[in-house]
Amino acid sequence: MKNKTVKMILAVAVLAVCCGAYAGVKTYVSHQEQKESEAESEENTSVFTASADDIKSLDFMVDDTETTFEKKDDSWVKKDDTDFPVNQSTLDSAASSVTSVESDRVLEDVDNLAEYGLDSPANIIKIVTKSEDEDGDDTTTTLYVGDENSSTSQYYVRKDDDEKTVYLVDSSCVEPFTKTLYDYAQMEDFPAISSTDTITKISIDGDSSYELKKDADTSVWSVSANGEEDKADSATVSSLVSSFGSMAYNSMADYKCEDKSKYGLEKPYSTITVDYQEEAETSDDNAETSDSETPDSAETTEMVDKQLTILVGNEADDSNRYVMVNDSNEVYTMSEETLSALTDKTEEDFWDMTVSYVSVNSLASLKVNYQGTDYKVNASRETSTDEDGNDTETVTYKLDGADLDETTFTTFYNKLINMAAQKRLMEKYDPDGDAELTVTFTEEDGDTLEVSYYSYDTNYYAAVVDNKVYLVNKMNVKELFTAFESVAGVEKDETKTDSDEVESDEKASADVETDSETETSDNSDAVTDDDSKSASASDTTDTSESDTEE
Repeated sequence: MKNKTVKMILAVAVLAVCCGAYAGVKTYVSHQEQKESEAESEENTSVFTASADDIKSLDFMVDDTETTFEKKDDSWVKKDDTDFPVNQSTLDSAASSVTSVESDRVLEDVDNLAEYGLDSPANIIKIVTKSEDEDGDDTTTTLYVGDENSSTSQYYVRKDDDEKTVYLVDSSCVEPFTKTLYDYAQMEDFPAISSTDTITKISIDGDSSYELKKDADTSVWSVSANGEEDKADSATVSSLVSSFGSMAYNSMADYKCEDKSKYGLEKPYSTITVDYQEEAETSDDNAETSDSETPDSAETTEMVDKQLTILVGNEADDSNRYVMVNDSNEVYTMSEETLSALTDKTEEDFWDMTVSYVSVNSLASLKVNYQGTDYKVNASRETSTDEDGNDTETVTYKLDGADLDETTFTTFYNKLINMAAQKRLMEKYDPDGDAELTVTFTEEDGDTLEVSYYSYDTNYYAAVVDNKVYLVNKMNVKELFTAFESVAGVEKDETKTDSDEVESDEKASADVETDSETETSDNSDAVTDDDSKSASASDTTDTSESDTEE
């Protein structure tokens, strides 16, 4: 009896397993048949067709809000806000994307829409088309958008009139309706400056405030902050100025800003002001006309003053900030990198580090005190005219009344005027001892400039000009001294050079090399071809030697 009971239990268990297996197989087969039905569809099935001209409105979800764009006089407008600056091209593209919606795979008799994300659609697109009959009613077609098929990059879609049929459609029919609101807005163009050469002033007002200004006569830039003005490095300023020619917005954040504080624009992080000029057409009412013509004003052009103001607000994300430009109520985002090139600088970043530049073309005389001895170089210029009427200027130099070799002098002079510092000393400086070299320039117009070189430490000499103290690579200054010794005819006393000084100089060269900036100068008129062709060659050789030692 017990044995029979065991056998019966086993039989029931086997039967249960078989039933479960049968149900599983049946479900699998049903699912496979559905998939096979999908795969076997060889011809594309039309889901929706319409002419773009017949589409009157598009209604779909934007930022989780139902949004309607409709045609008014052949232009798209936002139905609930006609002031919204609709990007006509973007809406035209969206309309075109649904003029012919086709499916290459159709699933019929679908019982579970959730499998395709259609129980809670990602978007609902309502397309309103006008009737073919003039007096007919408009037609509304609704497309429900479900999940994306990751293997085919297509989307599952159903129509409002059929809950049992699911279509797989190309992503190009769906993605134009997946943007944010401001992706459908027409952005203003950034007010680009057509010619950055016309920029005359750049002002930055913020945590870091400074002003760059171009001299109208010389085109030389200066930088000022806290009332102190310095000559600006032309290459650094030029790079900054040119950036205004390529500035652009990244995206729109608000087309009608009513609360600037929302974007940090009520009290901006920084305010950028640019003064420039732009060519503008003007009318000349006094233009001459023939008797047969009606007097009309002639169009002429002139340069007019313009100003660009950029308010820089909060960070929009890791790489952008909010901005407002001029009197516009629109808020945009702009690259943090672009803005920081202006807002995160200080006046120190623009300082010209050339110690004492005076063009040889304007030099009248040079007074030099070297190691306690005074010298004076005078420049004389004579102009001669050849048989063809061409003028040639000849420059001669005299040292304390004696003729001075031009090449020897210009080699020294080029090193002197092209000397560039590594940094400016901002704290008070009291020299320890007398200057080893003091040079006083006198120009033909009477202007003077004095520079004195003091030993500072093992790495630098301090070059003092007016109230400015420059720290200059020690080895470069040593080369300057050597060049002047050639001018003055000073024989170097080898007994004065002991092992300690040699070791110190070698250490200075090695230490400075790690942080030394490349000494550049745009002072192309330092020595012209007419002044001294040999000087240019000499200067090139000296520069190469300096770079090698550094």
